[in-house]
Order: sequence, then C-alpha cells, then structure tokens
Amino acid sequence: MAKNLIIVTGYFGAPIEETARNLAETNAFAYLSLDEEITRRDGRSISRLVMMNGEHGYRNQEYEILNEIHEDLDGFLANTDSSGLVIACGDGVLYDDMSRDIALENQLIIVGGDCSADELWDRAKARTQTYHAFMHFGKDEERRKAFDNYIDRQRTLFANTLAGK
Repeated sequence: MAKNLIIVTGYFGAPIEETARNLAETNAFAYLSLDEEITRRDGRSISRLVMMNGEHGYRNQEYEILNEIHEDLDGFLANTDSSGLVIACGDGVLYDDMSRDIALENQLIIVGGDCSADELWDRAKARTQTYHAFMHFGKDEERRKAFDNYIDRQRTLFANTLAGK
C-alpha cells in the first residue's frame, strides 16, 4: 500500500499545527509536530536550541528528521494503522533548500495565504514561545515593522516555492 506524506507549513502566525492536526484526523493519518519531535530528540526547547546552535543548527535538525521520515515512511508508520503522515512544520522550514526539496517531492500545504497581515500579527503576538528574536525586543511598532518585513519575505519564498523556483 502506498504511503502518503503531507508537509504543512505556512506564515508566521498562521494556524499551521491546527490545520495539520485536522488534516490528519480527516484522512485518518498519523500526525507529527516537527518542533515537538526535535524537542523530544534534542531535549531542548526550540528557542533554546536556536539560542545555542543558531537557526542553521535548528534547520539542520529539521532536515535530518524530515529526510529520515521521507526515506523510510513505511518504517516510520510500521507500528500504526495509518497509510499516511501529516507533519506540521515551522514557518521557516522552506528556507532550507534540502527541506524544501523534500516538501516538494511530497504533498505541500502552505497555510495562512488567506490571512491578513493584521490577523497573522495578532496570532503571532499571542504565541508565548517563538525563536524569532524580533518578537522579543523593541517597541510594539518596531516589532510590527520587523514582522511585516518577515511576512513579505515569506510571501516571496512561498510564491517561488509553489512556482518551482
């Protein structure tokens, strides 16, 4: 039986994990939060991992786990009754070329393209855990400007990814 791998990512502030969980439930697929898996394996929170190893170190761990699952999805699902897996990934997973290639070889869903910048901002501010430094420093208007710049970069990345660039 063919196994299905669905990668869910999206804009900072978008309901990525909720969307992935719902998709897994609807399709009777297994669900995995990539950040939770990294934390489980590494023993440190994502914020601590980024602080200690930098974002590049965090992206390497994302890729290693994605590649492990991509290379042996049957093995990963061996102890489940599921014919597929939905992975909730952080909003920056596609910045890594190798992770992006894995996502494009499977089914990729990008969440939040239909959300306004204000809606994304409100959801991002409500998060208590984020490794994005711009969300922790400066006045609210400075953080909002940095957030808007980040969302603009994500729009370009996501559009280019979907266009195959």
